[in-house]
Amino acid sequence: MPTGLGRRASELGEREDFEESRHGRKRSVSLPAAAQAARWREAVAQEEAQASSSSVQKTPAITRVSPELLSTVFAFASRPDILSLAQVSKSFSQAALRALYDNLDLRDVDDERATQCIASLASRRHVASLIRSFACRTLPPADDTTSLATVTFAIAFNNMDQLHALTLPRFDLRLLCHTTFSLQRLTLLCKNISAQDFHALVGWLARQPALTALSLPCLVLPALPAPADACPPSAPYTPRTPDTPTHDSDASAPTSPTSSTASASTASSPFPPTLLPNLRRVHGPVALAAALAPGRPLESAKLPIQHTLYDGLRPSAIMSALASARGTLRTVTIKPVSTKIDSRTIERVVMSAGAELGDFVETLEVHWVMDDESLYKLIVSVLGRFRALRTLRLLRDSPPPFPPSPLLEFPLPPASPPLSAGARTSISSFSSAFPPRSARSAAPDTPFPRVHERAHLALWSKTCPSLRRVFFLSGAEWIVLPPSPEEGSFGLPPFEFVGYTQC
Repeated sequence: MPTGLGRRASELGEREDFEESRHGRKRSVSLPAAAQAARWREAVAQEEAQASSSSVQKTPAITRVSPELLSTVFAFASRPDILSLAQVSKSFSQAALRALYDNLDLRDVDDERATQCIASLASRRHVASLIRSFACRTLPPADDTTSLATVTFAIAFNNMDQLHALTLPRFDLRLLCHTTFSLQRLTLLCKNISAQDFHALVGWLARQPALTALSLPCLVLPALPAPADACPPSAPYTPRTPDTPTHDSDASAPTSPTSSTASASTASSPFPPTLLPNLRRVHGPVALAAALAPGRPLESAKLPIQHTLYDGLRPSAIMSALASARGTLRTVTIKPVSTKIDSRTIERVVMSAGAELGDFVETLEVHWVMDDESLYKLIVSVLGRFRALRTLRLLRDSPPPFPPSPLLEFPLPPASPPLSAGARTSISSFSSAFPPRSARSAAPDTPFPRVHERAHLALWSKTCPSLRRVFFLSGAEWIVLPPSPEEGSFGLPPFEFVGYTQC
């Protein structure tokens, strides 16, 4: 070891200590292991705090599904399955009850069970508030005002505060006067109604401004009842229309007070302009539809024809009233209620509809009760009046009538001669040059549509160029396509058979 080395090192150490004490400088200590351990302890403490704030037991995923979504899914199940689902859990029970009572139809239930159900709804308000659509077949008698059944029905209807659609056999103000629901669809299946009940119905409808669909399909109403404060006319007043013959003697005769009173009562409609401001679909007597059309956004009118021209039906006056909704009316349905309605009456109704509504109606539906060819002749004569028509639907509600006499036996035409090979080649090449324009076709077991339907389409498409879809009485659905230049040069009809519909 060299001499003097230890002394030199000790002197340097003493000098550094002196400099540090003079300037007040402190030496930092680096401890990386200690700092890393401190950060680890902080992370563990945060995880423990989060674990303690959250629930110890995690909830199942099915409980996080909303009751509205569950009720929508349960609505596709059968009623026995819904009852089984209601016993699974509390959340399933609420959703199952909503799906079970959302659409309550008691028309197929016997009277005893229907009475029990109404009693249950009257005593359980929370269940009755789940009903959105209700229909029943019977109501308490109209002359029974103090029975338990009448009170029970009234309480049950009062509990249905979320009701949107209602179907009843008749209107009864005693049962509905205290209701608080806001209807969107109302259907009454009565065949007749008294003037008092009719005015009570009008007053009750004033409390339903959200109503969009009113249906009275079975009601027979030749004319609207006169207002209660008006004197009933001694004879029905008929406005002068093109359907009624004019008589010079009647025109020159002075107007009697009775006729002026009748005209005033007819002109005053029982429906105020503010009644049913959102009405879009009406299905009922022609007099009711004609009175409701002005001032309302009517989109569809279904007219049951219950009387003939000889009974006083005035098609022109009815269609003129419907023409006031030309801004929104797009669908018109004409339906004779029985075979007693003759073809002349239906022809005048359809012709008046074309003359008054042909500029804006896009869908025409005609129900027929007579032979097919009579309807097809009628369509040919009136189709040119519908200049905006796009869909023609022809329906049959009853089987066609039997012919009055047996069909005559006509001799069959002679058999056509067989085609030559050159003719077969030309036909096959021509058909292959123009394949079907769409892949839609009838199934192999579906009978091919009758040939005369294509002939009718060829004539109708020329008469009404805007026509695009036709439903025949046989159920065959056809589409009229705009012709391409190639097909137009060969004169091919631009028709496509879609299939047979189940009406």
